[in-house]
Amino acid sequence: MSHSDALANGMALAEGPPLDETGLILPSEYPTVFAAKTPDKPAIVFGPHRWTYAQLDRGCNAAVSLLREHGVGPGGRFAYMGKNSDLFFLLLIGAMRAQAVMVPINWRNTAPETRYVLEDSAVTLVIADREFDPLVAQADCKGLPRVIVDDEGPDGLRARIAASPPAPHVPLDPRAPCLQLYTSGTTGKPKGVLTSQYAFGIHRHIETISGYFDDWGDDEILLSPLPAFHIGGMSWVCTALVRGATAHVIADTNPATILDACLAQGITRTFIVPTLVRALIGEMDARNVRVPTLRGIHYGAASMDPALLERSVDRLGCRFLQYYGMTEISGTMAILGPKEHDAANPALLRSVGRPLPGFSIAIRGPEGELLPVDTPGEIWVKGPSLLIEYWNKPDATAEALIDGWYRSGDGGKLDKDGYLFLTDRIKDMIVSGGENVYPAEVEAVLRDHPAILDCAVFGLPHPKWGEGVTASLELRPGHEVDADEVIAFARKSLAAYKIPRRIEQGVPLPRTASGKVQRALIRQYFIERDQS
Repeated sequence: MSHSDALANGMALAEGPPLDETGLILPSEYPTVFAAKTPDKPAIVFGPHRWTYAQLDRGCNAAVSLLREHGVGPGGRFAYMGKNSDLFFLLLIGAMRAQAVMVPINWRNTAPETRYVLEDSAVTLVIADREFDPLVAQADCKGLPRVIVDDEGPDGLRARIAASPPAPHVPLDPRAPCLQLYTSGTTGKPKGVLTSQYAFGIHRHIETISGYFDDWGDDEILLSPLPAFHIGGMSWVCTALVRGATAHVIADTNPATILDACLAQGITRTFIVPTLVRALIGEMDARNVRVPTLRGIHYGAASMDPALLERSVDRLGCRFLQYYGMTEISGTMAILGPKEHDAANPALLRSVGRPLPGFSIAIRGPEGELLPVDTPGEIWVKGPSLLIEYWNKPDATAEALIDGWYRSGDGGKLDKDGYLFLTDRIKDMIVSGGENVYPAEVEAVLRDHPAILDCAVFGLPHPKWGEGVTASLELRPGHEVDADEVIAFARKSLAAYKIPRRIEQGVPLPRTASGKVQRALIRQYFIERDQS
């Protein structure tokens, strides 16, 4: 049975259009291609630092020489721990050209977490911001050589790249490993997701042929505020580079900083999470300003609530596009495009879109069986960009990769038209009184309340129901709300067993680097608090 036939027969299996690789440019060649076409056009801008495409091409080759100087050649490995910087992308492309593996580290990590990554990844060099050098020193048991990113002296990374001779281009194996990203570790020790240049680059090519980017012009200026060490942050800059556009990189996600950058640089597109969309609107309203150049906001990590979309369209006056993907597939598997962001169709706004060219999505049960449409289960994905492996974890790799499919661990359902709707990670589902409650559904309702900025819904032990539905709220500045009001609001949209009976406020919501609320951590916090 074909995938389209499966949907037609009521089974949850959908595929995107066929993948045509004609015109594919590998990320290592982005600077070279556009250095030949538009050598003087700005490629990456970071504060006072500006790289034209010609300069970027040379700088990436100089980064190859610098890595080789430190013994990092083909198959070599180095770590990067720093806030957003233009130099991150010279090293990323340099690693691809050197056939080496770059291991970005979440700079929010503690010393033990950093030690785990350094030891597990087997890196032989650490490149870090001076701010994190003491932490790296505390975490580093082997005494690895280190280079400081933001040292403006002759020993700093910028000066050393400038002084390094550009390495010549050599033939590359696009399927060779180039990047190892560590998962957030909400279900145990983080896993190193090893991926190839081809897997990383095919997404940028797929986007160009998907039809969702057909309104882009030659004058696009993208703003990248999200962490570069995350697949979403680094992919967004490459979304500019694959088109010969300009990417402005900033290291601050404060809404005031984002708005300042949009106004000063004439930003046309940015990639942020819905929570930042809310905050950006608030900043605009406080200043009574708009960004006339802004054409599009791309977002991920959560769906756009209909009420938020209406406010956003009114205040921002631009188009919206949603990504759904994960580290293990090197980017995006589904997109909800600008035309589908219609507040008149709020049900569709709960979706994360349909599969991109070359990707297939299935919803399966506990034994791997294909489920009917509109039935929640586990999201499985097949496509051209699956991880090579979980580094040094053959059992975890074998469990996740089955006959060319990746088992995501995310919960979802497909409708008859092939739109994917997230429920939750399988482990996040609440079983209350024998009924399954999906936190994402409850959270979407609560976020529509005018006083609630964001929330996390999770289950806590309950003597009668097994698990009690609990909501931890993050309120908008200057707003107050009591538990009875929240419960009454939820009752208008949710069945009785889904309504949170316990409402908590005042506890910051823990988030991953991509902005996803970590329900497991906030749940554990309340379990420990209740037991103390």
